[in-house]
Amino acid sequence: MNEEIVYILRFLLAALCGSLIGLERQKRAKTAGVHTHAIVASTSALMMIVSKYGFSDVLSYEGISVDASRIAAGVVSAIGFIAAGVVLIRDENVTGVTTAAGLWATVAMGLTIGAGMYVTGFAFTLAIIVMHFIRRK
Repeated sequence: MNEEIVYILRFLLAALCGSLIGLERQKRAKTAGVHTHAIVASTSALMMIVSKYGFSDVLSYEGISVDASRIAAGVVSAIGFIAAGVVLIRDENVTGVTTAAGLWATVAMGLTIGAGMYVTGFAFTLAIIVMHFIRRK
């Protein structure tokens, strides 16, 4: 299979898994639902794909090396700014922390699938969904 097709399937699978996580949040009328989680998941997967494979054309030059973890580390840091936007404090009550944590988890899942670790990414998706439903009871 063409590697570009594999990359597309990776970010589409991440979007699907992100949608599954976001579905539970949307059903509970939380600020970040299916759409947000799907975008976060597919984007983080694409960033991991670019991190791992996007610089292969420059590796043939002497003295050039690539650190695939740099983009992933940037993604993990950047999601903190987005997640902070869903945490609200009103009258000494804090809301949105679980949604923010879910977005952070969605990034991890997207990076995992983007790296080609499909079973681990899907198992993590199921674990997050189960955790959301356990908390609900």
